[in-house]
Amino acid sequence: MESPTADPDTQAEVDLMILDYLLCMAIDQVLDSGNGKVEDDTSWSLDTINTIKTALLPSDTLSKDMQIKTQILELAQLFSDGNGKTERSRGLATELSQEDQRRSPITRSGKSTPQPYQPHESDKLPAHDTRVVAVDRSYNALVRFVTLCGTARDNLPDGHADIAAKLITEAALNEYHTAGVKAPGRYRECIERVTACLREASDPYAEQVNLAYLSTLLPSIDLASAESEGSGQKSPRGDTITRSVHRFLTDLMKTLDPPILIQLERGKLGGLSREETQQLKDRIGL
Repeated sequence: MESPTADPDTQAEVDLMILDYLLCMAIDQVLDSGNGKVEDDTSWSLDTINTIKTALLPSDTLSKDMQIKTQILELAQLFSDGNGKTERSRGLATELSQEDQRRSPITRSGKSTPQPYQPHESDKLPAHDTRVVAVDRSYNALVRFVTLCGTARDNLPDGHADIAAKLITEAALNEYHTAGVKAPGRYRECIERVTACLREASDPYAEQVNLAYLSTLLPSIDLASAESEGSGQKSPRGDTITRSVHRFLTDLMKTLDPPILIQLERGKLGGLSREETQQLKDRIGL
């Protein structure tokens, strides 16, 4: 007589297949909305993804492929704010990323989410401006982008270093414009502060990879050159960065394995032939 409950290993594999499918579906929805296409509500997908990850799956079952997809979703969500996304949706995506970081092999130290950078007394911004670079949205985007590049270092599409350099420049410009002091050389200090914060935020297990990656970046340290590309929250520069990130994430997704459920829908699974795939589908009742 068959057991009324599934084998635990089988159940875990099914949960992973469902999670993989939902991740890819949510990423596609968020990227489409960022490109101006009609969007569906992603709240259901994000809620379900979070439930599966936190309640059903053991902490060591996520493959590198799925860790990358989770980070892609979080970054895509962050860059889609302002295109109709709610704070709640972004919070869910961030929660997914933080949970993924706790489970990732490169964050075994258990280091928590990077804390805001606290400048030395002589470097503090004026009292009327309490913002610091580590809590700035552009800095958060930079940290998550570099983290994703470290995780997906074997799959990176072209252009990743240029995007990271632009994000460093954007974060430095944001800090420069919120500071009350516009002394000569202040922008260079902002660049140095951003990169220092980025190094400080690196997990010890990922630090070597991230620092090696940071050494390849060449952000502009000339204020006039940086500002000529645009400044402000809704600048052409910001729009260009968003488009570049969306294109990068789309290209990165193409290097990853499609969900098994989608492979079955297409009639060809992994290294199996179409005939073998059909035999498998017949055997499991699909």
